[in-house]
Amino acid sequence: MKINKNKISSLLTMLLFCSTPTTAQVPVSEEPMHKPVLQNKYIRLLDVWLPPGDTTLFHIHATPSLFVILSQTVTAWQTKGEEWVTDHSPKGKAWYRSFAPDILVHRVCNLDTVPFHVNDIELLAAYNTSTASGNKPLPFAILFENEKAFAYQLTAKNFNRQIIKNRGPMVAELVTGDGVFFNDVQKNKTIEIKAGKYMFIEPGTSFYFTAVGTAEINMVLFEIK
Repeated sequence: MKINKNKISSLLTMLLFCSTPTTAQVPVSEEPMHKPVLQNKYIRLLDVWLPPGDTTLFHIHATPSLFVILSQTVTAWQTKGEEWVTDHSPKGKAWYRSFAPDILVHRVCNLDTVPFHVNDIELLAAYNTSTASGNKPLPFAILFENEKAFAYQLTAKNFNRQIIKNRGPMVAELVTGDGVFFNDVQKNKTIEIKAGKYMFIEPGTSFYFTAVGTAEINMVLFEIK
């Protein structure tokens, strides 16, 4: 990707602004840009919105976590005591980090002209796998798998009305698309998930997805083991 001289100058200016000294250091769930929007036995979901040119406080990651980026944003991050590192955060990127024993203390700056949007899903408890489907993956593209979770990537092609049942707790994150309908078979209920939004799916729920509109769907589905 080509960046013109004015863009580079703006990024450097913003990075200098980001470097303003700050001594505050808090748990990630108490950092003002990290809003706890959902907590239950299994997860605490932090919805992170960072305006252009703004910087988070130094915050502590100490809980195994799943992440998904919901914006296309140029950012920079700084591990405490180290130099700033610039990063291009692609929309739809998903990853896992245990933060054990490698507890992370860092801060993040938005170098772009659009808000930086990411969800941080802290894993608080495992699911009782004795009632799950043997931890076999669902028939979707697997982004990654580890001892804590599966991460799948879904497109409209996956929405074949095949009912998913007897699985662990899940979090559906719609990255792009006109929307996705979550169809609860047991309750005969339909809920729409809009782009940039999430939905927690209770363990043992029987459901299937259908697409809203014709725009290309990119959805990340996390399943907790």
